Amino acid sequence: MKQDLRDIVTSDPTTSGLGDLRDRVGNLEQGFDTFKTELADNTAATKRIETNTSDLVEAFANLKGAFKVLNWIGKFARPLGYIAGALAAVVSLYTAYKAGTSVPPTIK
Repeated sequence: MKQDLRDIVTSDPTTSGLGDLRDRVGNLEQGFDTFKTELADNTAATKRIETNTSDLVEAFANLKGAFKVLNWIGKFARPLGYIAGALAAVVSLYTAYKAGTSVPPTIK
């Protein structure tokens, strides 16, 4: 049903398939309206999900900060443990010296 260019140019536009063109444009407009509605629904659902999960995202961000602080405390506590152990050794040696405790010689 291919038309020759001369037939298209010389034929009356009201009878040459303009109705089909109008139907196709009408279908496209309906499709765009459906697309707009579905896009609006999708956008609303995305915004709902964003508001529902914002607290969860904030909680994870807070946990990340808490773990950083705990890591800093751990880095600070390790040398304090060494210092406390050294102090405990010194105190125990002093206490043993004051009590007059002697270490027996080792048997060979």
